[in-house]
Formats: sequence, C-alpha cells, structure tokens
Amino acid sequence: MSNRWRQRLQRLDAFNKMETVYQDHSSSGGLLSLLVVLAMVMVVVSELKRYLEYKQEQSFSIDSNMQHPLQINIGMIVAMPCALIRVDVLDVSGTSQNVHSAIDLMPVLSKTAFGNVHSFKTINSIEDMHVHDIMAKAKGRHRHKAASLPGGLERAKRIDRLEDAACYIQGSVMVGKVSGLLHVTASGHGHSGAFVPYRMLNFTHHIDELSFGPLYPNLVNPLDNTLHLSSEHFSAFSYFATVVPTTYIDPNLNVLQTNQFAVNEYYRSRADNYDLETKPPGIFFEYHIEPIAITIHEKRDGLLSIVVRICAATSGIFATAGIFHQLVTLLMRTRSSSRSKSTGISSLRTDSAFSVGILGTSMHEK
Repeated sequence: MSNRWRQRLQRLDAFNKMETVYQDHSSSGGLLSLLVVLAMVMVVVSELKRYLEYKQEQSFSIDSNMQHPLQINIGMIVAMPCALIRVDVLDVSGTSQNVHSAIDLMPVLSKTAFGNVHSFKTINSIEDMHVHDIMAKAKGRHRHKAASLPGGLERAKRIDRLEDAACYIQGSVMVGKVSGLLHVTASGHGHSGAFVPYRMLNFTHHIDELSFGPLYPNLVNPLDNTLHLSSEHFSAFSYFATVVPTTYIDPNLNVLQTNQFAVNEYYRSRADNYDLETKPPGIFFEYHIEPIAITIHEKRDGLLSIVVRICAATSGIFATAGIFHQLVTLLMRTRSSSRSKSTGISSLRTDSAFSVGILGTSMHEK
C-alpha cells in the first residue's frame, strides 16, 4: 500500500470528535462513565450467557410408526438359578411369545453379582439432560456385561446348581408395538414345567437396563441401576410403564429416535393377601404404548443475533447515559443561576438601605 493511501486512511474518521478545548471534565461525568462501562459489561456477560444456553421446543403429533415392531432391551440379575426361571411376553392381543431365543440367561454367583452393585438409585430418579448431552451418550458403545464365567458352559451349569446361584438376564426382543406384559416367573408358576417349590423362590433383583426402542446403553432410563428386595419367597414385583415415542433434534439437526417412559412400581406379598390365582409370583413389566409422539428440538441463538443485540444494548446505554447527564447538568446550572440571581437581589437591597440610612443621617446633622 502506497504512503499516499496510508495517509488518507489515517485521516479518515467517520466519527466527529469534539475539540479538547471545548470539553468540560467533571467528577459527575467521570462517575457516570464508570457506571456506563459497568452496565455495558453486565449486558455483554448476560448476552453471552444467553448465547451459551439451549432452548427446547416440544411438539406433539400422532405416532406414524405404530405398525413397526418395538424392541425391548433388558439386563437384570435375579437371585434364583437360571434353570428355575423363564421369561415370556404376552401382548394385549393375547399372543404369547417365549423369548429364550433372543434373551440369554447366564448363571452367576449371587455374592459376586450383587456384590458388584456398589450404588443404586430409586425409580424415576433421572436428572434433566440437554438434548445434545443425550445424543452424545447415545453414541457411546459401552454395553452392560454380566460377570465373566471362566470354564465355559460346564462351569456355568455347576454354578447354576449351587444354592448361591443367581441368573443374569440380558438381551433384546422384538414385539408388536402394542401394550403388553414382559414377565419373569418361576417354572411351573403360571406356565407349564416342573413346579418350583416356594422355598426356592427369591425374586430379589437388580435392574441394569430396561429400555424400549434401539439400545443406547449409556442413556439412563427410570429403572436403570435399581435394586429391589423381596421380603419373602411368595412375592411379586409389578412395574407399569407408559412409553412415549420420542424424537430428539439437536442444534446441528442431528436426529435421535427413541422412547421415553415413566414407571410406577407395586410390590405384593403373602402378607398383602396376595392371590395366587390372579397372578403368580415373579417380576412383571407391563407397558402401555402411547399413540402420541413427542419431538424435542433443541435450539441456540445464532452468533450474529447475539452480536446485534449486544451492539444495540450498549449503544442504547451510551445514548441514554449522555441524555441523562445533559439533563442533570442543565438542572444543576439552572439551579445555580437561580441562586446567583437571588444573592444579587439581596445584595442590592442591602446596599440601597445602607445608602438611604447614610443620607438620612446627613440631613439630620444639617
């Protein structure tokens, strides 16, 4: 760039400036300048916080995927040998489905399995999460795993015959997208098979995973990591889940389709006059599919809009402060001028009276 153009740029000034000789510096102006700077900083910080915040917009619609199958994912430990347990699904149409082909029953030692449960929570105790956090967790590849069984199938069978045997139930099963019941019961109780004596029943269990739809192991659901203790052999745990198809959309327009659900728990035992004819002892997950789907779209204000708001707010503060300072200065000058006039009139009256007094004294002497 030539020196001539550089000099022109240096002389270019789009903002008129007042000559220093015409500027009037005052303590009130300095104080107001500090207040203006503080207000501008507060506005900038507030707008930046607003920019970093996420907003969620929710919309409801009729679920258009009711004809598609629903995947149920389960991972739980039951304090009974696997040989005594059966898992079944019964939907509202009366269709019964044995799910042993889709779900694995793995023998584990009860002390080992439940001993690894260091902490657990109550049902529905889920913290609110942002959509982008949910989608980040959904991308994780971690999966729940049962305790390892060195020695293979034979060792697993030996463990299953021990008195301290427990069973890890894990897998995913496809069912019709209608209301239904997934239940874990003992052989011979409610189904055919060798009858299991009551003294061998123990439906104490720890749920690692219960979800509906595609499996996202890192997403936390209402029953995940919950421990449920049976007070006696003859007892039943019932869970009533309301499932809502949910679509998450993050600010980058990435889409995640899953299902939310809320659950209520009900425990019954012989002490509660439990009726064997109505429902056998076991663990029952009753689910109801809502026909309404929810879409949660997470948005964030654009950077340009934040910059425009900051410029508008700071300019408004600066202009308002200038007007306020001019008004205060004008009022102070008006008040000062009024005082000066009042003082001048009082002095004039005093001088006139003094002159009249001198004149009267002189005439009296004559």
